Amino acid sequence: MSDCLHCDINELVRERIEGQESVDLADMVARISESLAETIMLGPKEQWAALMAEAVRHLGQVVIEEIEGVESTTAH
Repeated sequence: MSDCLHCDINELVRERIEGQESVDLADMVARISESLAETIMLGPKEQWAALMAEAVRHLGQVVIEEIEGVESTTAH
């Protein structure tokens, strides 16, 4: 494991799909979303809405950066 949780998660996902003939990306995204929701719920309940909003904001930002060809600030 590295010092970067983002990189570790991406490596785990790549390992999971490597060598498979077909991958149900919709299901994989749903399962990753469940993990994100569970992570958000580790925080105090009064912060859940703000944490979820930050997650959605960041998700949108990363996708927009990719569409526009801008190097993400989280990319390694």
